[in-house]
Amino acid sequence: MMVAEAGILVRAPLETVREAVLDPDSYTKYETKVGAVEVRERYEDGLLALIHGSLGPFRSAILARYTVHGDDVDLQMLVGRLRAFHAVFRMAPLDGGTWLVHREEYDFGYGPFGPFLDRMLHRWAVGTVQAEVRALRRAAEGRVAATSGASMTDAPVTAGRAVTGPPSESPAPNRERED
Repeated sequence: MMVAEAGILVRAPLETVREAVLDPDSYTKYETKVGAVEVRERYEDGLLALIHGSLGPFRSAILARYTVHGDDVDLQMLVGRLRAFHAVFRMAPLDGGTWLVHREEYDFGYGPFGPFLDRMLHRWAVGTVQAEVRALRRAAEGRVAATSGASMTDAPVTAGRAVTGPPSESPAPNRERED
């Protein structure tokens, strides 16, 4: 299984960051692997969406359920080319904003070729996760600027880069889920 993770400080309240995570425009408006998101259904605790994107040089689509668990958002692939795909967006309030960690787990299902494929695509996957947290930061900080009456050019888009590291280095708590 291949894992890619990145985290970033977002200068926005946690609720605003969660709204950005659940807004399809947050991914398609900026440079990410996501080309289009079709929301099929909205629920009180999340949504069901068909996500069109690219996996390296390959175009693909997955049907996924986004579910809100406390401060976090869980994304589970229901249908797609991969054997399994799971992602989580962990959020924790910090002074000056919200720490956002995005983690993606891929199981390509290619038997003995899986580890080779994991190594081949890992750098790309980490780069796409970093691009997504930067896009979510821009979307959330843009919402804050819009509600404060500032123009987008005045938006306090943070200059910090997305950081990667093991989950233990993340300030976002690793909560146990109750299912």
